Amino acid sequence: MTAFFTSCPRAQTASAAQPAPAPASAPTGLGLKGLVRVLVLPGQIVSLLVLVVPLLVALYMSFTDWSPTRGSLFDATFVGFENYSELLIYDTRFVYSILRTALISMVCLSLEFVFGLGLAVLFLREFRGKSLLFSAFLTPMMILPVVVGYTFWMLFQTNGPVNQIIEFLFGAQATMEWFRNAPCAVTAVILTEVWHWTPLFFLILLSGLNAIPENPVRAAVILGASPRQVFWCIILPMLKPVIIVAFVIRSMEIIKLFDEVFMLTRGGPGSATETISLYIYKLAFNDFQLAYGAAAAFIVLLGSLLLIHLLLVPVREQIMKAGR
Repeated sequence: MTAFFTSCPRAQTASAAQPAPAPASAPTGLGLKGLVRVLVLPGQIVSLLVLVVPLLVALYMSFTDWSPTRGSLFDATFVGFENYSELLIYDTRFVYSILRTALISMVCLSLEFVFGLGLAVLFLREFRGKSLLFSAFLTPMMILPVVVGYTFWMLFQTNGPVNQIIEFLFGAQATMEWFRNAPCAVTAVILTEVWHWTPLFFLILLSGLNAIPENPVRAAVILGASPRQVFWCIILPMLKPVIIVAFVIRSMEIIKLFDEVFMLTRGGPGSATETISLYIYKLAFNDFQLAYGAAAAFIVLLGSLLLIHLLLVPVREQIMKAGR
């Protein structure tokens, strides 16, 4: 039946007379932009709620005297910069915790860089068991900081393995009370942190060494440069951006040093190992001075941003030169 109607001349004429269906309209520029905005809007709202709103609430809190034991945040008294001036001028514990964190960070970063660079240079050569040792050296940084802290807390006990080894080598008089003596406690924290995060330096520096082009090194060798001259004058300058990036990444992490110290010493003896993160934690959750702790956190945030900005200046200048 359908074939009959389609073969009929009248039907063909009527079909030819009907207008062709309009093609699907392509999305206009304005419509496409509107669709993109609608799709992106939920993500922006979630980011605003999760990131910006808590930051603004904490910033407002830092300008008040609010404490959970005194009622609502909206009933708190606005004190302006009083918390900030109290921290920077009168709170010596806050200042010492910053200086202590800076000192521990510098020592740890220096040792991690030296050990990481040595391991990276060693792994440029081929030797038996290289792949197995490579995996073994990367293992520490995959362990949770809490687990690392608890493990080293057991190692540094008075009757723990560390003191037993010291006693075997140097006698019983050489053993130490690691967590009752300030220098020993700081040393334990530094050793724990270095063991945990040297593999990160090792991994980053090894990647940088493998990416260095061979032609400048070969040219220097042909011209008679010694291996030491090649390393200090050719390889190390070319590795400079990678080294800076490694320091920036680790600096951002070590400023937040908390887990290992909390598990090892709780900041003791006294406040000998109290880092800035641990001090802010005690302000907020032991003393319930949330507004005061928020002001301390924002001071640390501004200092961290300034430090990272200064560390990235050489890399930024090199990128700008390469782009010209």
